[in-house]
Amino acid sequence: MLMTPCRRCRGEVVQKSRGRLTMVGALMLAAAGLGLISPLLWVPAVVVAMTGAYLLAWASIGKGRWCRGCKRFDGV
Repeated sequence: MLMTPCRRCRGEVVQKSRGRLTMVGALMLAAAGLGLISPLLWVPAVVVAMTGAYLLAWASIGKGRWCRGCKRFDGV
């Protein structure tokens, strides 16, 4: 895990593997399809889908970087 200073607040920026974030996010979105099987799985499927979408956004827009200080993507 690589730590660099944030451009906004000079806090710690954590960088995760973009490939792993993309893979896990895509798998979570695919797993959300299980909500079609039973109405009991709809709520967990929505939560899993939202989390997967967030991970994909972190990997693409945020370039795998997250500031611990200002709680934002530090992707530029």
